[in-house]
Amino acid sequence: MIQKTKKYLGTLGVVLIAMTVALTGCGKGGTKSDVLRVGLDNVTPPMEFTDDKGETIGFDIDLANAIGEKLGKKVEIIPTAWDGIFMALKANKFDCIISDVSITEERLKEFAFSKPYINNSQSIVTAANSTITSPEDLKDKKVGVVPNSTGEEAANKLVEKIPFEIKKYDQTIQFFSDLKIGRIDALVTDIVTARYYVNTDKESYKVAVGDLNNEPLGICFKKDNTQLRDEVQKAIDALKEDGTLKSISEKWCGEDLVTNIK
Repeated sequence: MIQKTKKYLGTLGVVLIAMTVALTGCGKGGTKSDVLRVGLDNVTPPMEFTDDKGETIGFDIDLANAIGEKLGKKVEIIPTAWDGIFMALKANKFDCIISDVSITEERLKEFAFSKPYINNSQSIVTAANSTITSPEDLKDKKVGVVPNSTGEEAANKLVEKIPFEIKKYDQTIQFFSDLKIGRIDALVTDIVTARYYVNTDKESYKVAVGDLNNEPLGICFKKDNTQLRDEVQKAIDALKEDGTLKSISEKWCGEDLVTNIK
């Protein structure tokens, strides 16, 4: 009788361990958690930023919550500085990055991505009264970028042909502030961010050069997490189909940047 009891308990233990793994583990990079953990750097309006009440808001927040609703998952936002956000994803600090992430060839080598969900490109922003109207006009000027961003990549390509000084800033808000007071002559950033700042303060800023490239945004996952990527993609497709994605774009960008992805 004792031996049978021990055998039963041993079998029960194996079953419980298996159930725990099934509920919390990830098969081939997928997840069965009822929580979608989203990493983002909340300093890039209108995509993600902190309002006067200290709440994180923006396009990507609304998108993440809408995806969570479609998946039947609670969304947990995990603010993470941009310079460490990709390493944090690899370290499983969160399940995906929904944070104004441009889809590039280099990133596709290391990560899995959703299909593009919003149009984007790099642009040159200047003071409203600036005479800069082309990349060539950046010669001998001071140009702000955020390190490890595609804006920095675009500026690095330009500086190979046009000599100018690159100044690096940790956050988007910092180089817009310095541009406003004249510490730099221009900055290179996403067009969606550029338009937000210009529309908010037309007396201070203008988009001097738009569409330096075609750089749509996508949701970033660990390379082997194709299961979750595919689940999220189905949710995005549904949000596009029912008009939710368009509504989010019009709310935060003032126009439809999602229906016809380039």
